[in-house]
Formats: sequence, C-alpha cells, structure tokens
Amino acid sequence: MAQFLIRRFWTIVYSFSGIFLYSFVGIYIITVIYLLLIKKKDIAYVIFMTIFFVYLYYVIDYTQFPIYNIEAQKEAFGGQNVWRDMNLNPFPFHPFSKANFFNIIMTIPLGFAIPFLIRANIKKVFIIGLATTITIELCQLLVALYIGYTFRYVDINDVIFNTLGTLIGYLVFFKAFKYVYKYFIKKLQIKSRENIILSHISRSVNQ
Repeated sequence: MAQFLIRRFWTIVYSFSGIFLYSFVGIYIITVIYLLLIKKKDIAYVIFMTIFFVYLYYVIDYTQFPIYNIEAQKEAFGGQNVWRDMNLNPFPFHPFSKANFFNIIMTIPLGFAIPFLIRANIKKVFIIGLATTITIELCQLLVALYIGYTFRYVDINDVIFNTLGTLIGYLVFFKAFKYVYKYFIKKLQIKSRENIILSHISRSVNQ
C-alpha cells in the first residue's frame, strides 16, 4: 500500500537551476570567449550580447520551466496525449486572448535586440523570430514526450503571435528608437565615437 501511494503521488519538479542553469552559463561563457578571441568583437558588443542572454534566460524560464513529472497527474490526463492536444489550426474561432497578447509581448524585445547584434533587415528578423518560436514549441513538445503527458500545449498560434511580436519589436520599437536616438545625438551634439556603448548603438542604427 505504501509503495502504491509513493508511486501514485511521486513528483519531480525541474526548475531552471542546477545542471540546466550551469549549462546555460557555460554556453554564455563559450560564446563570449568566441566573440572576443575568434570574432574580435569589442566590449560593447559583448555587453549587448550579455543583455540578450539575460533576456533569453527569462524566456527559457517562462516557456519551459518548471517541469512537473507527476505520476498522479499523468494518470489523470490519460497518459500521453501530446498529439491529441496539439493545435495546428491557425486562428481558431475564438476571440483574441490574454495568452495571445503575452505571446506578442514576450518576443518584442527579441525584434528590438536583433539589430544590435547583427546587420538586420525585415527578412532576417522574420526568419530569426520564426526559428526562435518554433524552437520554443519543439522544446515544449520534447518535454511533453519525455514526461509522458502535456501540461504546455503545442500551438501554431503561439508561433504566429511570437513571430508577430518579433516583427513589432523591429518595425515599431527599434525604428522609433532609431529616430529618437538620431534626433537627440544631433540635437545635443553628442560625439558618439567617444563612448564605446554609444558608438555601438550608432553603428546599429545606421546600418
């Protein structure tokens, strides 16, 4: 009886800590070393890449963790139902939801950040946004297959709204920042070349 209860209510909770966090930090360190020693990037670029990694940390933590491996919940959900609950029908007939709104908000910083890291245009931003959100959904699918039940649903609408958020981040927020930045640099007669951060920003907005 005791063994039955232990098995039925057996729970493992994975959070973005321990081996997961150490691996993430390891990837960051390797990336910084590669940028400095191989790509010969300056400190300003590394600073912006570090900010991006901080953002990436919160996205991973929000979309993938915590992961609950709960035997009782698996039984209650009827075991593996990943394929049954997957939604591949774009824009089903229901009103715009809070989840859709947050999916857009989540990736606006991605679209805003891309031009500070690479020479960007609308096509590149779209591809990166689409690839990022597909990766998020695939990771959620793999986790669901691993633990044996779905607690985060794979949804094509998440891909659509995440990609839309990336485009908004670039076309609205970055373009607006670009205009405001150039205006104040000219208005205040700031010499951006004398500051490594401003110099990097100037290169990004003028590309």
